[in-house]
Amino acid sequence: MKLYYAPGACSLAPHIVLREANFEFELEKVDLAAKRTESGKDYLKINPKGYVPALKTKDGEVITESAVILQYLSDRKPKAQLAPKHGSMERYRLLEWLNFTASEIHKTLGALFKPEMTPEWRKAQIAYFYRRLEYLA
Repeated sequence: MKLYYAPGACSLAPHIVLREANFEFELEKVDLAAKRTESGKDYLKINPKGYVPALKTKDGEVITESAVILQYLSDRKPKAQLAPKHGSMERYRLLEWLNFTASEIHKTLGALFKPEMTPEWRKAQIAYFYRRLEYLA
């Protein structure tokens, strides 16, 4: 397997899981601004979405989205107990949290880094973000 990553980006969680569960894998750094891999490949040909993470499986498939990669990895090593048993209510609660994190926490936080954000928009976004963090807590 190969994990395409960028420092400080959302590829950290799959990277941690790959290491903790002792998967055999390679890392390839991606320059997100240039959309090029460390080895010089056009990253958009690997992941047309242009962001990380992307996981290339042993059979050549490319999986994107952190929550999906985490589920894929947990299904590959059930004995590592990375996730609750498939089909259990606990598993669905995990999926609920992964999706909440991706859609409500990550997207809200990521928007705060947009340079074109107006002060009014930033204030509203921060208030929304704090409401989500209160729920998370």
